[in-house]
Amino acid sequence: MVLARKETVLAGARGRPSRRPRSGSRIVGSRRSTLVLTVLPAVLLMVLFVALPALEGIRISFSDWSGFGSVDFIGLQNYIDAIEDSPFLGSLVTTAIYSSLSMAGIVVIATLLAAAVSGRVRGSAFYRVVWFLPGIAPVTAAGVFWAIAFQPKTGIVNVLLGAIGLGNAHAWLASPTLSIYPTIFVTVWANVGFAFLLVLGAMEQIPTSVYEAARIDGSSTLRTFFSLTLPLIRPVLAITAVLELIFQFNGFTIIWSMTQGGPGYATSTLPVLIYTQAFQLTHFGVGGAMAVMGGALLIVVGLFSIRLSRSKQED
Repeated sequence: MVLARKETVLAGARGRPSRRPRSGSRIVGSRRSTLVLTVLPAVLLMVLFVALPALEGIRISFSDWSGFGSVDFIGLQNYIDAIEDSPFLGSLVTTAIYSSLSMAGIVVIATLLAAAVSGRVRGSAFYRVVWFLPGIAPVTAAGVFWAIAFQPKTGIVNVLLGAIGLGNAHAWLASPTLSIYPTIFVTVWANVGFAFLLVLGAMEQIPTSVYEAARIDGSSTLRTFFSLTLPLIRPVLAITAVLELIFQFNGFTIIWSMTQGGPGYATSTLPVLIYTQAFQLTHFGVGGAMAVMGGALLIVVGLFSIRLSRSKQED
């Protein structure tokens, strides 16, 4: 009888479910809580500072509002006015020229400077700091300085041109055909430092064994740069180009501090035109419509550029 009872107790104990703590589920729950606490502040900030202003801007683009009073819904009239009764299309062309040329100049110069520093040219440690200094200068101050530098006769640019016999009376910023190019020059000068650091970081991640193998094979410095360095840093170059295109498409400070969009609409990029329509002419609805169309265009261009860069990386 005693043995039978023991066997019964043992059998019941074997059949009972284990009451050990589920450490795996606790770890998963802890990770989920950490993830939520980490991501939630970023999501809230994105909603507060990006999503809500964007939705408000879209609402205003369908309304008639002068900055005060009620916001009256008028449908697509602002979009029609933006396309038909303003220099909106011309501003898009100006913005495309300004942003694409600035992006190309920034990426090319940053790549050449990074190659020089990565190649340990004489004084490369000094150049690391000097080539980044324009990037930390106040943008408005830089724009005002260069606007004075491009003045006829008294500006440093014209003084230097006169010293080499090219004349010192060039009215760069007053010419409808030439005024965009000084702004592009200053944009490249002010923004090349950030791209320089990105490209330099990518170059210095390339293993030295790759370059040693190229030297053993008798590859020249120029051939190594085009055949090895550029293909290996192409992903970083592509991302840098896309970022700079977006930054300069939205660029405002340099152009406003140098030309305020003039002469006429010669340097009136889309951000300058939107500012003029909204805050000077108090046509906030038309300005909002321009901003929405420009933002949509920039999203399409950005997605296309990212997709193109990914396809090239997979080849």
